[in-house]
Parts: sequence; C-alpha cells; structure tokens
Amino acid sequence: MSQSNTHEGDLLLPAGEDLSTYADVLVALYNSSGLPVVTRPAANNDYAIYVLVYGATPANKATVRPLNPNRSVRVTAKGTGNAGDLLVLADGVTTAADKGKVRSKTALTGGSGTYRLVGIAEEAFIDGQLVKMRPTFGSVTV
Repeated sequence: MSQSNTHEGDLLLPAGEDLSTYADVLVALYNSSGLPVVTRPAANNDYAIYVLVYGATPANKATVRPLNPNRSVRVTAKGTGNAGDLLVLADGVTTAADKGKVRSKTALTGGSGTYRLVGIAEEAFIDGQLVKMRPTFGSVTV
C-alpha cells in the first residue's frame, strides 16, 4: 500500500503569521523556506482549503480542519446571503480584516477578477455570522 503517512481529520500545522486571535476563517498552505505554514489567504484566488479551528503565534502549531464536501463547516461571513448561494473568499486584498472570510458570489457584481469558490451556503446569513457551508471547489471569474 502506498498510502502511508497520510492523515484524516484536524491537522497541526505551523502558523506563518499571528493567528492567535483568529478562528473560523479559511487559511491556505504556503511554503516558508521549504517548510509548510498556514496563513490567511494572501490573494482572492488562493487555495484556502482549511478552516482555522485554533490559531497560534508564528512558528507554533495551529489546528486546521481540511475542507471536505462530506462535512459541513462554519466560516465567518462577510456581508449577507441566502441558502444555496455560492461562497467565495472575501476580498482580503483590499481589506486585510476580511482575509479568510467568505461572501456570497452575488456580492461580486462590482469587482472584476478571479475568485476562489469555497462552498455553498446551507443557510441564510448576515455579516459576521458563522455561516454553515458545504465545501466545494472551483473558481469564479467576474
């Protein structure tokens, strides 16, 4: 069997930035001098495929949960939306406080670009709520 040294469930990965005051946002895996680290997404189309469960200070281990379509997760919402809305990464490039949050695809009418599709809302939501979503993957270009 070639599937040795693999993991299911939550992972402990080094934080590449201070994540100690964050939870319930999406983070992405990056390379730092040959070692894996997680940070909030640096770009709107980054592969933020983990939910931050417990943050950590730089170089210490953060607890992250890989997104999996078999399991819904709750992620901090930016703006409002409805059940069935496609969810993309919020614009953390323009507003750093929004890094790792999700927003409805319908909110993209004003800004052109490519956005990472991360899930489908399973309930209506308001700004700041932990919206329940079903992970899915893809890109949306506006």
